[in-house]
Amino acid sequence: MFNFSKDNIEHTTDRLAQKSDQAIQELASQVKSTANELLDAVHDTTEETQDKAKTLIRSLKSNIDRLANDETSESIVADISSRASRVKDQVQEEVSETYQTIKNKTVDTVQQHPLGTVLVAAGAGLLIGYLLGSKRRE
Repeated sequence: MFNFSKDNIEHTTDRLAQKSDQAIQELASQVKSTANELLDAVHDTTEETQDKAKTLIRSLKSNIDRLANDETSESIVADISSRASRVKDQVQEEVSETYQTIKNKTVDTVQQHPLGTVLVAAGAGLLIGYLLGSKRRE
């Protein structure tokens, strides 16, 4: 009923290895594509954040000059703290959005290609098992 000959097992293993290699290459290509898209999005977001930060810094400098001439040091400190807090909040928001985007794209890739994910995991398991098995025989 079952053919457990060495040649049959080697043939099946080779076939699985080839399919795993194909799945790994496809998944790697998709991951690379997603990574490139994410890098572009991060780059765009970084530029936008830098522009916003530069604008806020110019505004802070202008306000510091104005406040130095018009108001007490306590109001200067309060204004600077308020603006610094807004810059921090904007940067945190941008980082959180970028993280969510990366996380969602990774989850989508794995969900769209579950067989590829399983084949990659199986291939990694076979490779680790082979390597550990060969060390024990030595």
